[in-house]
Amino acid sequence: FVYFLTYMLPNFRGLIWHVITYMEDAVSQLLESKEDIGQYGIARFFTEYFNSVRQGTHILFREFNFVQATPHNRTSFLRTFWRCFRTVGKNGGESLKICLNFKPKV
Repeated sequence: FVYFLTYMLPNFRGLIWHVITYMEDAVSQLLESKEDIGQYGIARFFTEYFNSVRQGTHILFREFNFVQATPHNRTSFLRTFWRCFRTVGKNGGESLKICLNFKPKV
């Protein structure tokens, strides 16, 4: 079944890659903050991590390579950027020019 989904459905293969990307990142984040995990547990950590992925806030304070890693990350970055700087754009738009070189592969 996994063979069929992986090799016969290319979109599913891409989805699996993205899930692996998020799982690797979640485990990495877990290991970095293992001292704090004792307060609320591993299950809650993963719940909060994947809620942040769903909400698009997981890209905050992350490196460029992580932001570029998946279409969802790139979209989340653009949404977050727009929310932060939309009032600046209404007042002249100069800061929005920095995104002109950011070409999302969404």
